[in-house]
Amino acid sequence: ISKCPSQCNFSELKAFERLVVEGGEVSRGGLRARIRNAKSLAFLVDEDYGGVCAVKRPLVSYKQKVFKKACADNCAAYEFELGWLYVSEAMRGQGLGRELLSAVLDTLKNDTCFATTRADNVAMHSLFSEVGFTKLGSPYRSEEGDYHLVLYVKP
Repeated sequence: ISKCPSQCNFSELKAFERLVVEGGEVSRGGLRARIRNAKSLAFLVDEDYGGVCAVKRPLVSYKQKVFKKACADNCAAYEFELGWLYVSEAMRGQGLGRELLSAVLDTLKNDTCFATTRADNVAMHSLFSEVGFTKLGSPYRSEEGDYHLVLYVKP
């Protein structure tokens, strides 16, 4: 399921937020508002919500900070951010992350976007490459934990 946040009911938004938090690596401050401000949300629904992904509308200041940390230029060329891609532990290894990613990328059409992932997340690096993202800049230290992030862009 992929839809605009304004089309989601309360329980869908709550489940989306729960899974984003479960995935970690996200600042909880203002999370609910950022979810409601997204361009699109994708849900993986079985008996329960097993995964999520979104096309986010990042603040200009956030984009500038990410691109600066990655030593990359031209953040203004990327309007949207792909993020919050998370599949619950019990449902991993079935290609469901790819399904979620495809669902939200369909909503982008010809819009540009960027994404970040942990430097040690080999599966995400491969997935981003498969769907047309390219690395930009250099890995940089995350503010959310003791790890580095890599910036990807999709023109």
